[in-house]
Amino acid sequence: MISKNNVDKSLNPSGAKPADSDRTALHLSILAAVLFLPVGLHLPYFPVWLAARGLSDGEIATVIAAPMVMRVLATPIIAALADRLGIALVLSACAMTMLAGYCGLDIVEGFAAIFLGALVVALAMGAMLPLADALTLNEIRRVDALGQRSIAYGHIRVWTSVGVLTMMLLSGRIVGIFPGERIIFALTLVALAPVCVAVLAALKLKKAGPWRASEGGRMTADAARLRLAIVCIAAAALIQASHAEVYSFGTIHWRQAGLSSDFIGAAWAIGVASESLLFLLMARFFGAEKNAIGLLMIGGLGAALRWWAMSADPEPWRLIALQAMHGLSFGATTCGSVLLLGGLALPTHRARMQGWLSAASALSLAAATFASGRLTSLFGQKAYLAMAALACAGLALALAAGSLKRRLPA
Repeated sequence: MISKNNVDKSLNPSGAKPADSDRTALHLSILAAVLFLPVGLHLPYFPVWLAARGLSDGEIATVIAAPMVMRVLATPIIAALADRLGIALVLSACAMTMLAGYCGLDIVEGFAAIFLGALVVALAMGAMLPLADALTLNEIRRVDALGQRSIAYGHIRVWTSVGVLTMMLLSGRIVGIFPGERIIFALTLVALAPVCVAVLAALKLKKAGPWRASEGGRMTADAARLRLAIVCIAAAALIQASHAEVYSFGTIHWRQAGLSSDFIGAAWAIGVASESLLFLLMARFFGAEKNAIGLLMIGGLGAALRWWAMSADPEPWRLIALQAMHGLSFGATTCGSVLLLGGLALPTHRARMQGWLSAASALSLAAATFASGRLTSLFGQKAYLAMAALACAGLALALAAGSLKRRLPA
């Protein structure tokens, strides 16, 4: 039988001496912090830009949701290429594609052209997160296999939240400088930074020698672990899909309620700050797969409670408190699913496993976003009750995953 250490050492077959674990952690942290800066502006204000271009609620929902459906097909393909060509190389290509998409949206006119530009951006941005997670997990396993000091996944992942949080805190000021249709110009400028850090990461890993794993083989060690992975993916996808209403119409509704751009930016930033706090407080648990199911359950329960309360059209101070629950509904779900799948996947298929998680999340989020457009038109804030139901379904599957994990063969 091939030992785990021998398998994971295949990620660095050149025998080259790797960087010190602290230096590796620093490089991964910088990559995580910069790579997703555009998300902090895109998430709250891309729908506002769409509205400024004259799109209706239904068209906005279509532009946001339809690319998610395409991600279901594209992300596993991109992840498979990453397992073969190198994760950092494909990650840098995605960053450049995202920048090109924003450049295109800056000059196009009409619904069809905007839809195509948004599709390019969504496919590239959507593939970057599972690739970044797979790259981080590979480096963590490589450091462990070489006997160096372990790197906690939470200590790396928190910098993604810090980067997004920083941009969200600045988003109100940025939109003040680039209002309405000019929001897309700001997004284009911000997207330059991920291109730089991704290309540098690709060049650094290339200089370090061959590091990709051998091709072929199974995704997991046995069928029982594959079944657990499928249930975990389904649970996480439903919980993350329950965020569709707030992602698509949260900012629009809050602006209609008379809340200022600074307040809205702060509300989004508080959500990401709570996610960062979760990572920092629980980082010592994030290296252990044994805690992953518990995090997934916390995510489902937190999401259900959050959307149930949001359906009552809360006052501003309550809205802040509910946004602070983002660390539970999104952060715990993300960490639980990424850690569990990272432990279940064989080294040759880590990018693909994260790709399947991203694809399933995209499919469920797209369906929920399409539905949210109609539900919001009919019921307003009560549409959040449907999101709470989705979260409850995800929680039920998380409980089923816990049962499957307890019965895994040694």
